[in-house]
Amino acid sequence: MIQLRRITQVNDPDLSRLMDLYELSFPEEERRDRKQLFRMIELVPDMSFNAVEDNGELCGLTIYWDLGDFYYMEHLAVFPEMRNRKIGQQILDYWKKHLPKLQVLEAEPAIEAMAVRRIGFYERNGFRVICKDYVQPSYRKDEDSCPLWIMGTDKPDDMQACIQKIKTNVYKEPLKWL
Repeated sequence: MIQLRRITQVNDPDLSRLMDLYELSFPEEERRDRKQLFRMIELVPDMSFNAVEDNGELCGLTIYWDLGDFYYMEHLAVFPEMRNRKIGQQILDYWKKHLPKLQVLEAEPAIEAMAVRRIGFYERNGFRVICKDYVQPSYRKDEDSCPLWIMGTDKPDDMQACIQKIKTNVYKEPLKWL
């Protein structure tokens, strides 16, 4: 059974292995700097960096934000050797059960095969594309942004306010931790 265990200290014994997975799973432009993320784990209460465990076995990570009216699901990754065990689906089921508010996430546009598969995965698990003209801000100060789609378990009443909250809380404010 999947459990999420929030990591709040950088000396957590599983953090090193999870950071390796984070860096393996996401290209540099789609993730935070390691030192920045370490500071945020200890100092940013709205962000939850979680170890994913299946019957006590470490199998992945998820990072999400509680942004008041909704949750922003920033990252989800499963160790390569544990893929094809429906762990990703179980994580989404866990989110549905334990995080009852609207959930939104960013996804690459369905152009390349892997992105099409990823969109399909989220759609099979209750998400739908709610915005196709979103541009993700950079995780770093001097880099380009990239166009992404926003998916959600529903569409927020005010899409632009939702996007602005993501841009401010998840991207702009954390630049101070660089």
